Amino acid sequence: MAEFEVDPSGSRLALAVRRIIHALNRNEIGAAKLDEAGRLVEAIEPLLEGPPRPRWYEAGEGDAQSDGAHFAYLGQSAVRGELNPIAPPLRVERSTRADGTPCIAGRARLSLPYEGPPRGVHGGWVAALMDDLLGEAQHLARHSGVTATLEVKYRDVTPIDEDLDLEAWVEQEGSRWTVVRGTIHARGKLCVEAKGLFIPVDFDEMHARMAEGER
Repeated sequence: MAEFEVDPSGSRLALAVRRIIHALNRNEIGAAKLDEAGRLVEAIEPLLEGPPRPRWYEAGEGDAQSDGAHFAYLGQSAVRGELNPIAPPLRVERSTRADGTPCIAGRARLSLPYEGPPRGVHGGWVAALMDDLLGEAQHLARHSGVTATLEVKYRDVTPIDEDLDLEAWVEQEGSRWTVVRGTIHARGKLCVEAKGLFIPVDFDEMHARMAEGER
């Protein structure tokens, strides 16, 4: 469905905005330059006017659990969205653990805009990374849904400006639930352990209920 394809131009723009956010956070910039940059950004805003983009749950002929909806989610996601300039640069792929267990492997490198403790990723963003990764790994099971509980154990500071290796796998699954575990390592050091419980939901029903609440 063409309206849900990730436009390379949109990805390029989102990346440029992400770089602006990074530079604004990292660099000491004079008042005159900041004022000029502000005027330039304000001049760009009218170019981005247009009709609302359909959300991921409006894809797939009304089926929010279709492949089309999942593809659209990857463009709009708060954590991995190619069209979302505040999304951390997380990339994932299907892989296999050392013991042969199927898993989702991820790689991320977060910069200063995501900093919490000194030279470390903010714990809230760490939790968001794990929630997203575990949510992707649940698709390795028979059922998929939404996060019911998320437990995050911060074993060490997750460093900024370093490559982070993420991994998530299905530990248990029942008829109406899936338990997923995951980790984050930096330079071979364990930084985070996480465990999530996921339960199936009807996304179309949820969308209709939330839309009804807006009226």
